[in-house]
Amino acid sequence: MSKSAQGLLWTFFGVIIISPDSLLIRLLNLTDYSLIFYRSFLPAITLLLFILWSYKRETVNVFLLIGIPGIAYAIFYAITHICFVYAIQYTSVANTLVIVAGAPIFAAFFSIFFLKEQPTFFTWIIITVAIASMLTIGWGSYTTTGIFGDFMALIVAITMGASGVVVRYFKNKDLVPACLLGCVLAGIYALPFEIEFNLNLTQIVYLSLMCFVILPVPFIILTIAPKYTPAYQVYLIFLLESVFGTAWVWFVINEVPSINTIVGGFMLLSSVIIYTIIELSLIHI
Repeated sequence: MSKSAQGLLWTFFGVIIISPDSLLIRLLNLTDYSLIFYRSFLPAITLLLFILWSYKRETVNVFLLIGIPGIAYAIFYAITHICFVYAIQYTSVANTLVIVAGAPIFAAFFSIFFLKEQPTFFTWIIITVAIASMLTIGWGSYTTTGIFGDFMALIVAITMGASGVVVRYFKNKDLVPACLLGCVLAGIYALPFEIEFNLNLTQIVYLSLMCFVILPVPFIILTIAPKYTPAYQVYLIFLLESVFGTAWVWFVINEVPSINTIVGGFMLLSSVIIYTIIELSLIHI
């Protein structure tokens, strides 16, 4: 299997894992800063164990070698973490995921400007369909309150797109340690505020699942996948989270999506599947 195909398939795997994230934020019912605190420091433990297992005696060196690209990636990573929590807390899950799904648009533009990569005409068609899908899904919620949450989700889309381009531009540099640094930065941001430590058993279970599996694994994948396939392709696949994430909150807590969400989700899912099939056929699995 070619490296490009591996990148696409790993991205699909990441989408499946991260899709219940928004649902767990809803179920936890914690304050903004408590969520940021736990979603930062607990995944950092998982990432640290992964790094220690992977690099052993070279662990300190890999942190020293991340350089300016690693620091930039860590900052983008921290902003993504922080703003995503604000977005989920202040606007609907569907609205958040729809706006965040705009990441490939920013990745494509950043790739053109910084990497001189030119997406194919077919890719632009799919991006256009994706935009139409996102507008269809979020049309109802755009007319209500939650402007702050919408803006936070837009920041997430921008920083995710920028992160993918950093990884691809410095494809020979190992930036996984920068994920850990980003987690620590986000956690430090939450420290001055009041954190809820009196958690019940259910909250502990949800936090463990979220912070030790759902968050670190997909973000490791997001750090690796753009090395093998263009950043805008990676984030096109991650558009599927807006469909799967909305489905989770619909079925579990009865946050029923509108007809716009259903129609737009079908458009989005179909376009990404068609795109991936064609890409896989072109890169000679």
